[in-house]
Amino acid sequence: MAEAIRFYFDFASPYAYFASREIEKVAADCDRSVEWRPVLLWAVLKAHAIAPPMDAPVKRDYFFKDMARSARFFGLPYKQPAKLPLSSHLAARLFHFIDRDDSQASITFARRVFSTFFVEGVDISDETVMTALASEVGLSSELAKEGMKGPQGRALLESAVSEAIADGVIGSPFFIADGEKYFGADRLSHLAGFLKATQK
Repeated sequence: MAEAIRFYFDFASPYAYFASREIEKVAADCDRSVEWRPVLLWAVLKAHAIAPPMDAPVKRDYFFKDMARSARFFGLPYKQPAKLPLSSHLAARLFHFIDRDDSQASITFARRVFSTFFVEGVDISDETVMTALASEVGLSSELAKEGMKGPQGRALLESAVSEAIADGVIGSPFFIADGEKYFGADRLSHLAGFLKATQK
């Protein structure tokens, strides 16, 4: 199989939620796998001296309207979170902690984090919520706490953030395939076109 598509995202990004339902389809159509890489977007943007996208009120108003519109476009259930932006560090640490042993379980966990936040409207920065989601993929409360608060979970996420900075990530979602970079859920069709062209 050809090189995996690297899928960088922040769990607090609605556009990453939209893309997460499509990227596996794009990959399967082109005989690729997907490497899920949650990061803290604020840390990546800070390293590149890029202002957070929702700092300006005019952009914030636009994005809130566009998020609902994009959900309709992708045909996905969506509930505007009560708190946005928020830090997704607990979810991201847990993902990487789970992923070191079971990549399928980590993806299942990631999908549940997205649906919990963007469909059910539940706060994913809450440690109790994250512990419950981790239990759904077989992680005990003790291991979940270790993943969220311990040195290994922290180190794994820090490494992912460093890699995202080195890879030139500028937003969420961000895709890299064969050195080509695509930013945004609306670039999935561009990515698909590129991958299909490489198959010829």
